[in-house]
Amino acid sequence: MNTKKNERFAETDRRIRKAFTKMVLNKKTNQISVREICEATGINRSSFYLHYTDVPALMTVIVEEKWAEATKRIQEEMRGDTNIFSEAYVAATLREARRDRAFYRAYFEKFGTAELEKGYQTLFENVFKPFFRRLGIESEHCMEYHFEFVKAGYFAVTRKWLLYGCPETPEEMAKIIKRSMAAIPDDLPPVPDEFFI
Repeated sequence: MNTKKNERFAETDRRIRKAFTKMVLNKKTNQISVREICEATGINRSSFYLHYTDVPALMTVIVEEKWAEATKRIQEEMRGDTNIFSEAYVAATLREARRDRAFYRAYFEKFGTAELEKGYQTLFENVFKPFFRRLGIESEHCMEYHFEFVKAGYFAVTRKWLLYGCPETPEEMAKIIKRSMAAIPDDLPPVPDEFFI
């Protein structure tokens, strides 16, 4: 393949992402248009559409990349500690959210938690179901209700913290979240590797 064209395509993609990420700092994502991104990058609309179908598609790709990068940093920091509800683990995830808080705040405003929740089915199947069974909960619906409650609470608190500008440290927030989830024991089964993919 033509290397020069590949380099130009990659450079255009970098410019689109950079312009969008910069715009997110000052505007809600639903106020950012393809036209504005094209004007900021000096490209035409057809060039944008070679890369992304629309602004939400661009946002999704960026979130997936940020999530993968954040997950890698969290795993390196935790060095094998797979208890995702330990204070240390929660604090590590919050440090990642704070690292790029303007972006994640904008993401939560536009999309809620839909993209972030995709990996949670593996977590439910491999970690929470066995835990709920140990508690004597056999109804699949009851398990899902408990899981949704915990998940929604965690995302809601994280979102609110980001909207407030992260006034508490990640460690203080981890204590708040841990107290809110006091019923979750420290001896949950380990999180499977597929959760982090």
